[in-house]
Amino acid sequence: MIMKEICCPVCSGRRHYILKDNRLQCADCRKKFSAEKHLIKLSQETMKMFVQSFWRMTSASAAAENLGMNSKTVQKYYDLLRRALHSELKKTAKERFGGSRVAPGRFREAAERKCLGRGAEPLLCLVRADRNISLLFVQGDPEEEVAAVADKDIYGWIYAVDRDALDSLNLDRIHYSQELPDEYGHSSFWVYAKKGLVRYHGGFRKHFHLFMREMEFRFNNHDEKVALSWLTNVLQAKTLHEQELIND
Repeated sequence: MIMKEICCPVCSGRRHYILKDNRLQCADCRKKFSAEKHLIKLSQETMKMFVQSFWRMTSASAAAENLGMNSKTVQKYYDLLRRALHSELKKTAKERFGGSRVAPGRFREAAERKCLGRGAEPLLCLVRADRNISLLFVQGDPEEEVAAVADKDIYGWIYAVDRDALDSLNLDRIHYSQELPDEYGHSSFWVYAKKGLVRYHGGFRKHFHLFMREMEFRFNNHDEKVALSWLTNVLQAKTLHEQELIND
């Protein structure tokens, strides 16, 4: 049986199968999840403090102590915010480029030009988005539209040196290959992203795409006041959506 009322927390797909344990499985990305996410309702002040903790990369345990909340609850909200970020930035990529993923063949051409080695495996590419960057992932739903992006708009590729490095997401063996001149300091993105990912002590590996969307947002937004306002609005909308699902 396929349900169409609830959005998948990973890909936002609306088609789901009901499993024997009453969990749901997304028909598109195969993610298994529960339709009942018992989220407590945050006050405006608590939500503001929570978003500040997320932006400052405060650990869930430290944020929980500061907010007087359970660390697992904080972690759930951190995860919810990352998924909201991923959804919004993926939507922006689709609107701008017609898709949020790029065909791996595009990397093969670049790898040959740059002599990156036959074993090199692509993760994603950095694409021009005015003065900012947008990330297009190589891995994704095969039914999803491939982005129509010109070579002149691809700043570079983030790739693993071999399959083992890709599977383990070994940051020391994942590199950046630049394609275009560095107009606005975009070549520093992977160095910036790695420093951010390291702070999560390997927690990024299970949902790498979510954490990379977070790094994309941080890299593109240097004004803390603007960033906090945007994050608060996104979290409010996402929380309201989740509460509506629970109440329906």
